[in-house]
Amino acid sequence: MSKKYPLLILEDDPVQQALIERMLPDAKYALTITSEPEEALAAFEKLQYPVVLLDLHLPNNGSGIEVLRRLLETPKPPIGIMLSGDNDIHKIIDAMRAGAYDYVLKPVSAGELNGAVEKALQQAHTVELTRAAEAERSRRMNSQLATKHVVERLQRRQDDKFAAALFGNIHTSFSQGKGVGVMTSLVSMLAGAAAAPDGKSYLVDKDVLDMILENQTAVNDMVQMFSELQLLVTQDLVLFEITLGELHSIIRDLIFELQSLGQLRGHTLVLSELPPQFSGARLRVNWEFLRKGFRELLLNAMKFSPENTRVTVLVEYFYSRVVVTILNEPMQDGNEGILGIPEEFRRVIFDPFFRISRTVHEQYQTLEYGLGLTFVEKIIHMHQANIRCLEVDDHFQTGDPATKLVAFEIELPS
Repeated sequence: MSKKYPLLILEDDPVQQALIERMLPDAKYALTITSEPEEALAAFEKLQYPVVLLDLHLPNNGSGIEVLRRLLETPKPPIGIMLSGDNDIHKIIDAMRAGAYDYVLKPVSAGELNGAVEKALQQAHTVELTRAAEAERSRRMNSQLATKHVVERLQRRQDDKFAAALFGNIHTSFSQGKGVGVMTSLVSMLAGAAAAPDGKSYLVDKDVLDMILENQTAVNDMVQMFSELQLLVTQDLVLFEITLGELHSIIRDLIFELQSLGQLRGHTLVLSELPPQFSGARLRVNWEFLRKGFRELLLNAMKFSPENTRVTVLVEYFYSRVVVTILNEPMQDGNEGILGIPEEFRRVIFDPFFRISRTVHEQYQTLEYGLGLTFVEKIIHMHQANIRCLEVDDHFQTGDPATKLVAFEIELPS
């Protein structure tokens, strides 16, 4: 059964009801339409609609703003869109102050209405994912013991000592040109190349030379990766003070940069909105390395999620810390038959060269050596921060059980 988005519509004009119903595709939305405020409130009590469309003016001097205020007092308040033929700016301001997310003027066009609903649903989904992430966070925190945190800190120190030795040795080996299998094979092929007539040069097949040049770029990328890993585990990062608004902008710009890669398999990248009152909160980061970490996590989410799904980034502020969560639907690995990241693997996926899937995703132009999440973890730890992998239930759509989402949660001190 396909999933539909439930929408609640409070509109007293039968003509407008029919017009709105015709504009919103039945295949995508499950509509509940009423002209009575109390019926709308009762319907919402039975099914917490993520988005509600409300007529500003109702019979008997009623107001959709008052209904919206009551809805916003519920435990799971909806995203409200006001409908009205009144273009009085003061009425629009009143609606926004009451908590309306958007305002659509009548007569409504199909494009404007569908655009407003799509935008509101996207916002509702990010809000729902934020609630789900917080619920999972509370469940996890309640189940942890203080001694476990002590063990984790000791284990992290041991891991860093191991990583420093491991990456130092690997970096030296790659810098000296050893252990690069493909490059070695290609160079060996040159040994059999025919000499030129002048005897001073060799005739090299163009395809072989092109492969050497292409592989050399990959080798340079590997050397750069190991150089940065060695830097992360042997030196302290220089941290700079930025605002949470600036961090949010860095992530937004990164998402814009990755749009073309998202189009490869139809992925949509979505960033949650940041409440204005939190934009001035300050934290200390190395934004250059942190941006690289976020980029790796977003690429990882796209690599291992089904086509035509969304990757969501939540940015939350809790006064003493900032939490950034990246969520995606898991994809079942065809080779191993594993869906997402099982609980027993959620710690070891950060270990160097550990891989759950053997699938290679060359279209994303990243190194496929099982080092991406190791790189991310080292960046986060150098910020005296934490990163966790967990699973979150997404109950946003109707028609099927909750979707299980893979979530990478980064907790930065503020």
